[in-house]
Amino acid sequence: MNTNMKIVLFIAMLALTVAGALFLPSTPVILLGVIILFLIIVPRAMLKNIRMLIWFVFILLSVVLISFNYNASGFSVVSIDKNSTITSLAVGEILYKINDVPVTADSIASEYFGTIKLETNHGQKFVRANGVLGIEVDEVPSSSLRFGLDLKGGVRAVLEVNSTDNATLDQIISTLQTRINIYGLREAVFRPVYYEGKGFVEISIAGGSKEELRNLLENQGNFEAKITIAPRVSSGSGTIRLERNHNFSVSNGSVIMDSKTVREKEAFVLDGIPFVLDTVSDKINMTATVFNSDDVKTVFFDPQRSRIELEQDSYRWSFSIQLGQEGAQKFAWITNNLELVPGTGYLSSPIVLYLDSNLVDSLSISSTLKGRVETEIQISGSSDTRDAAIKERSQLQSILRSGALPTSVEIVQLDAISPTLGTSFLMNAALAGFVALIGVIIVVGVRYRRPKIVLPMIIISSSEILIILGIASMIGWTIDLPAIAGIIATLGSGINSQIMIIDQALRKEVETATLKEKLKNAFFVIFGAGGTVIAAMVPLMIIGFGLLRGFAITTIIGVLVGILIVRPAFGEIVKKIIKE
Repeated sequence: MNTNMKIVLFIAMLALTVAGALFLPSTPVILLGVIILFLIIVPRAMLKNIRMLIWFVFILLSVVLISFNYNASGFSVVSIDKNSTITSLAVGEILYKINDVPVTADSIASEYFGTIKLETNHGQKFVRANGVLGIEVDEVPSSSLRFGLDLKGGVRAVLEVNSTDNATLDQIISTLQTRINIYGLREAVFRPVYYEGKGFVEISIAGGSKEELRNLLENQGNFEAKITIAPRVSSGSGTIRLERNHNFSVSNGSVIMDSKTVREKEAFVLDGIPFVLDTVSDKINMTATVFNSDDVKTVFFDPQRSRIELEQDSYRWSFSIQLGQEGAQKFAWITNNLELVPGTGYLSSPIVLYLDSNLVDSLSISSTLKGRVETEIQISGSSDTRDAAIKERSQLQSILRSGALPTSVEIVQLDAISPTLGTSFLMNAALAGFVALIGVIIVVGVRYRRPKIVLPMIIISSSEILIILGIASMIGWTIDLPAIAGIIATLGSGINSQIMIIDQALRKEVETATLKEKLKNAFFVIFGAGGTVIAAMVPLMIIGFGLLRGFAITTIIGVLVGILIVRPAFGEIVKKIIKE
């Protein structure tokens, strides 16, 4: 098959792939189209080339990761108010029609009374309504890509802080930034505000729901692990074994501990461990706080120590945390006062975990941990659905990783914000990119006058954008204006590198140089230039914020995709073209 025939067949298949994606389930159609297009343009001998195969595999993975869905319709339920009467809907369910009328943003916010009919992806449902539906929804996306505030909008909260001190507000912002960035890589804007002698923090987050943002912000993050001990009382006295032995006696409903009187519900401290005396009778119960937020040094996110498992009709989530030596030592001292429960393999009291005084989990303590300095413990819980389990685990991980806020905060305003640019901007940006690509095609066509050179450049440049977006989808990175700028900058440098490879391959000044040596010289310059760009972007990624950090990360990803995946494949294509 000659080159011109390949070009015509390629254009025809490209048109069929795009048309199929518009009218059929998109990702399988696009995958099939990409495979056929690849087979058309790539000679059979090159299918065995490892660089070409790596490039092709990354293209396929990117299509899968982005999950194109041009037929997206309806609205996905992102949260349900506690007072909502629409209890038969679930978070993640897609709502298509209300009373046989297609759903719109306005219809969701309207009031309904009596029995209404809902059409969802789980079938038809009839529910009773008494006013607003009390659900928060979002349009079903056409891909798995996340877009920023300017493109998609998001949610905004205003927090009132019980302090006007600049350092306190800065610490609150730093803590909340850590929570949100761990919970999901997304665009978030923080702004301290002072008004009428009060301190406020305004937070805007791309995407997400009001409920999600509320859960992240309302928790101050005071984490505590408590163990109740019941030391033996013999003849009205006993001993608690900690760093040293503490003798006590029971008298008239109170405990005399180290010559100090402690009454029921009263707090006291022994060897740096806070205690509360729970009950006093013929035996005593006291609860010790063995560690808190300050003792949590590391929160683990790796699959070995952060898991979700199906357990009968629910999903069990768990993750491990690493304690500091002081917290682990307190745990050892307290467990040394517990008894072994015969036949169970556990100690006589569990370790109970609290977040802002709310129960998180209660875990049995293995008998092998009695008196042992254990620096790693596991936190677990269960949820009805896998999505809910992922959300609960991520939320708790982010709060523990960020630590406690220096003071309490109160949400005084929580609302949705509209995009300033919207999807029309994306269409215009895509159109501008298409026009720019046509310009590049014209210039390259005039310069080289070889269609078989122009076509690979178009394909390589398009695949580079696709792979960058696939990686962004995989890591959950937000596509905002800085990200788009980084993609454009990467595409421009990619075109420049391709021209450099072609020029080096076509040079005739040095007749003694082989094609392999010419391409080696071109790649030496390309890798050097790529390394320089990455070196310039790393400081912005590490110490930058906002627009600078987003631009730096996208540019680094683009450069790495170019020099490690796309450019080597283009070099192999050029070798084939020159040899023909």
